[in-house]
Amino acid sequence: MNDTIPRPNTPPEIMSPAGYWPQLHAAIEAGADAVYFGLTHFTARAKVGFTLEELPDVMRTLHGRGVKGYVTFNTLVFDHELEEASRALAAIAAAGADSIIVQDVGIAQLAHEIA
Repeated sequence: MNDTIPRPNTPPEIMSPAGYWPQLHAAIEAGADAVYFGLTHFTARAKVGFTLEELPDVMRTLHGRGVKGYVTFNTLVFDHELEEASRALAAIAAAGADSIIVQDVGIAQLAHEIA
């Protein structure tokens, strides 16, 4: 290994998943720098995630403890879902999410237009 490669001056960010409130609180208490989580409709994991209505409370909880919130939007979105996806992206931006993790490049473009 080459020892001349510069090392970053800051440690890596510790990011933890949260399926719902108990995991979110556990990640905060464990010292996570960031928590990633899905929403009930646009997530690849079945039967987990927060609702759009809960999202502002989630972000307040995280930011109140100095933790970043990354929302996963990791499903492919079909044409008939675009209107709902647009509403969800607007709600994510309004709630103050620090990042959106996407699978669908079309959603990445739509997120740029909305945010």
